Amino acid sequence: MVDNRIAMEDGNTLTNDRPSGNRDMKTVGLVSVVVATIGRGRLLIRTVRGLLENDYPAFEVIVVDQTPRPEPDVLEFMRDAGACVRYLHRQKPGLPDARNAGVTAARGDVVLFVDDDVIPDRGLIAAHAAAYTRDGVGGVAGRVLAPNAAPGKTETRPRRIAKIYLGGLIIWDHFDAGVPTGADHVRGCNMSFLRRAIEEAGGFDGRFGGSAHLEETDLALRVRAKGYRLAFEPAAALVHLLEPAGGCRPKNLRDWFFWYGHNSCLFYLKNFPAPFFPVFFASVIARLPYWAAKNGRPGVIVWTLTGLVKGFGTYRRGPQRRS
Repeated sequence: MVDNRIAMEDGNTLTNDRPSGNRDMKTVGLVSVVVATIGRGRLLIRTVRGLLENDYPAFEVIVVDQTPRPEPDVLEFMRDAGACVRYLHRQKPGLPDARNAGVTAARGDVVLFVDDDVIPDRGLIAAHAAAYTRDGVGGVAGRVLAPNAAPGKTETRPRRIAKIYLGGLIIWDHFDAGVPTGADHVRGCNMSFLRRAIEEAGGFDGRFGGSAHLEETDLALRVRAKGYRLAFEPAAALVHLLEPAGGCRPKNLRDWFFWYGHNSCLFYLKNFPAPFFPVFFASVIARLPYWAAKNGRPGVIVWTLTGLVKGFGTYRRGPQRRS
């Protein structure tokens, strides 16, 4: 049995010992599901309830809450949720560091990451776990569906699903596709990795600040660089509600474009050859007038350029210490 512990940074720990899981299914081992959250109590509870309804027999849910003052309803729910739920509270916000805290607490060989505003399919965890029975797989990108999406044609060409081309200048998503294929990258709201692959790659990079744009793509490339394969598995499905409030979503356009520039620059310098950087930089500059006109804000140009410069400085200073 996995102990359920609610760990607060003031040292207090709340426990319960309710048993977890349906033990009738064949398993490939314990899966640790990490949910990083901030300021979304109602949605968090809904997400965790959905995870607890999954039909995989051996899993734990680790909630990493960065809300300054957690809501009483959340704390009560976590106390009563069951033995497979653990709750950690962090005062310092930051999505990559919160994910790293979840990895540190994880007991499973596979760590699955979902956002706090998702509706998971009952087979989500099982589908992620099953993908690791394939040789060389170190990470899995799950299927991400939009809320209330009308039935329509999804991408069926594997070359356009979760792929990166032209030295990182083209990054294809299409994570709503229904075709299993190899993947170059993942989407943060529905992704998993072998725990040892995360550790070998050095974990999530806390320098991806603000919206944490590209933090998951950065880790995916570093996992691949360690010799692991990534797979896109459409059976591992969830609906992403895209809640506009809370989480690490930027508060305004200024923040969005600053962190877009910062994180894009950091990502590119970390993962692609230096001679390609002028091409990347020119491609961003060429798009700035369009983005400024589309948003009706000339400041978009200045905000993005400032972010690019700051991102270059962040890269030059080197990796930060893991918190």
